[in-house]
Amino acid sequence: MENSTPTRNSDSLSATLGNSIQALGRGFDVTSDIRLLYCKGAPGSRLVHLDEEHNRDLVLSRELVVPDVSLDIDFSPGKSGVEKTPVCSFQEMAKYFNERSGIKEKIPLGSFNSMFNFIGSSTVDAAATKSLAMVGYFIPLFEVKLTKPNLVLNEEVRRAVPYSWDPASLASFIENYGTHIVTSATVGGRDVVYIRQHQSSSLSAPDIENYVKDIENDRFLDAKNSSGPAALKYKEKVSIGNDLVTNLGHRLCYSTNLSVAIFRNVAAGCYCNF
Repeated sequence: MENSTPTRNSDSLSATLGNSIQALGRGFDVTSDIRLLYCKGAPGSRLVHLDEEHNRDLVLSRELVVPDVSLDIDFSPGKSGVEKTPVCSFQEMAKYFNERSGIKEKIPLGSFNSMFNFIGSSTVDAAATKSLAMVGYFIPLFEVKLTKPNLVLNEEVRRAVPYSWDPASLASFIENYGTHIVTSATVGGRDVVYIRQHQSSSLSAPDIENYVKDIENDRFLDAKNSSGPAALKYKEKVSIGNDLVTNLGHRLCYSTNLSVAIFRNVAAGCYCNF
């Protein structure tokens, strides 16, 4: 009997790519997560003008073709690999997240808060944080992007922009249209470990660096030569310096005195850039 799995996988990827293309030009509130789910408006409801009259089939591979795509949209293949940061401050990590998403502003993204489980104001969270670090394996299959150099807002959006400082009007605008426009979207997966050190922790930066290195060696070192990252070798209790970390499951684990938190995120899908 013929194996239909490759066809199903191709159809699923084609549908995901179609959804990511429909997200281009839509509004987005960067204080939210960066998944397509959080785009403003209906699929294809773009806030900017694109050439929708001149389309072509976007050929990503011999088996993967997305029909009727605007000439103002193109794609590029991704390159898988390990990414990590040095042990850094709250502000430095927030800047790293912003730069990866194409954001010039300094306000922490919603994805940054989500990955490190920050739930307070950025001022309070920054004051309570001694250091942050991350290491992960990223698998970006494709990136679809707008190629039009000068984007022009639709007239409806231009009329809706508040012309004076009115918090209610600004909140309504952001609710309807977001804070930024999606200019590219990446389809793929990731397996990332995030480490957050509280100010009360007595661990040194080298202690955290060594722990990040251990995770990289145990989980991601051989990923280039295999089908993906190996199983994460967390024991029920793990030592970091003189602190003891208790594993609380797949998503996160905390030290016994809450001085160090480790969060793991394994996900596949499409993520927006601005």
